[in-house]
Amino acid sequence: MARQRVRSRSRGVTPIGAALVIFVFGAGASGLWWAQSANAARDAASSSRSDAGQIAQAAASFRDEHSDGCPTISKLQEDGFLSRDMRTDDAWGNRFRIRCEDDQLSVGSAGPDGIANNADDVRVSH
Repeated sequence: MARQRVRSRSRGVTPIGAALVIFVFGAGASGLWWAQSANAARDAASSSRSDAGQIAQAAASFRDEHSDGCPTISKLQEDGFLSRDMRTDDAWGNRFRIRCEDDQLSVGSAGPDGIANNADDVRVSH
């Protein structure tokens, strides 16, 4: 019986195949990065709203006990209405500000873009 020789051709990875693999992994990685970025932004906004809410609550308590206007964050801390280790900046490093107009009290910050009085501001009313 004669043995047949079988030739096997090994072509390796073609340039198109390599490009396709790189594209698929790149698309997956960028999708993962985008999802993580979206979650981080949502978490930062949520954390900032929570901090603003705590400051607003402290400011409302201050106003219930004092009739001398709108407190500052420093005044709230000095008088013990707000812990000294409380975050007084939003997640993007912008200082929270307390506003009192008539009976309305609000705490806000400039938000992610650092520009006050636009759509991405963090604002909590009490």
